[in-house]
Amino acid sequence: MAFIAMAQWLCAYFLDPTAQHSGIANGGIYWLMCGTAACAAFGYWVNDLFDRRRDFINGGSVSFIHRMDVKLVYIHLLIFILIALCCGNTLSAWFVGLFITTMLFLFLYSKWLKNVAVVGNVVIALLSFCSILSVYVLFRDTDLLLIIYFALLAAGITLCREIIKDAEDIEGDRETGAKTLPIVGGLNAANITVYSIILFLIPVAVVTLYSQQSYFQGVLMYVYYIYCALFVVLPLFKVAIDVRYAREKQEYTRLSAVLKYVFFTGILSILFF
Repeated sequence: MAFIAMAQWLCAYFLDPTAQHSGIANGGIYWLMCGTAACAAFGYWVNDLFDRRRDFINGGSVSFIHRMDVKLVYIHLLIFILIALCCGNTLSAWFVGLFITTMLFLFLYSKWLKNVAVVGNVVIALLSFCSILSVYVLFRDTDLLLIIYFALLAAGITLCREIIKDAEDIEGDRETGAKTLPIVGGLNAANITVYSIILFLIPVAVVTLYSQQSYFQGVLMYVYYIYCALFVVLPLFKVAIDVRYAREKQEYTRLSAVLKYVFFTGILSILFF
């Protein structure tokens, strides 16, 4: 939630050469961030609401949401919906539709789609993509190609991480009747899928980095290249190597953490622009 909101602000400010803080604030960036956060919170709460038994099997404990009265949980969900609708209405009808669609798919994901191999993973990845792309809808002076690059990077990493989390939680998913990719195709199929996605992402990142040289002058370009190589490309390459041999829950937990780290460092690379 925090990463996506931060990515939206950074894209709005740094991917438009003429952007000023007052301009993006008046343009509605904080309404977009608040609406996105409300949708993410809605998804988190509704997912926990439906996943009490699964979470207990996978983690050995239940979250604070499970300890709350169900009516109070529904009140929170309603508040999140109202916040998202209010933020969307402040921006435009397009964002009202975006937030409604996002919350609808998050509900469907929590109720059914996450139990279907790959489908639930792709839904979450697409929502991440749309969250970044929505910045361009609000601020047309941002660089569309850069927005698409960072949105694609976010979606690809999210997709890999969702599949790895399914592998990490395979025990609870199997006992609750889920048909995730690691259950339907086996851990090897999940590993190969993540490996293939990363092998797609790395060349895309490298080619895109080469095409981005026109945005930099002098030594800054080399600093940017070194940063991306050390903190984005190499960690992705490391995940691609390790995921092929992963079998234990602890291994998938570590891989998930590395991908979360790459998501963060990838977002921070926006600061160079």
